[in-house]
Amino acid sequence: MKTRLLIFSLLFIGFISCVSKDVVVETDLSTLDKQQQLWGSNDIDSYTFTQSISCFCSEEYREPKEVVVRDGVIVSVAGVAYDADLQQSILTVAARFDYIRKSLAREPEMFSVEYDAVYGFPSRFYFDFSLLIADEEVDYTFTDFTSQK
Repeated sequence: MKTRLLIFSLLFIGFISCVSKDVVVETDLSTLDKQQQLWGSNDIDSYTFTQSISCFCSEEYREPKEVVVRDGVIVSVAGVAYDADLQQSILTVAARFDYIRKSLAREPEMFSVEYDAVYGFPSRFYFDFSLLIADEEVDYTFTDFTSQK
């Protein structure tokens, strides 16, 4: 168990040291609040991005999907009309902030949150709620952000 934690910690530190300068990497609630204020100050409610999930789940669930948001509402995912019942894992920027806040309240054993330095939105987050449970970790990545402002 300690070996797994040590290896993951070393990999995580290595990853963080390679992060580009256009990403803010911090993980406390004051940073979350600050980044959410930055996002709000940009007044963007229509945008597109690509969402990828890394988890112990089906390939279809993990594959990158282009998401289109208009007036704060998801309208399409991978070129198909959004269905909230089928695509619950698709997150708007507002939903990302909520997810992170709720996940931090659960006191995960390991986590990381990265924010876009220009717009403030969460661009990647990882949560492992129990190091003793295999395959319950989740890692969301958001790329190719384009504002429709």
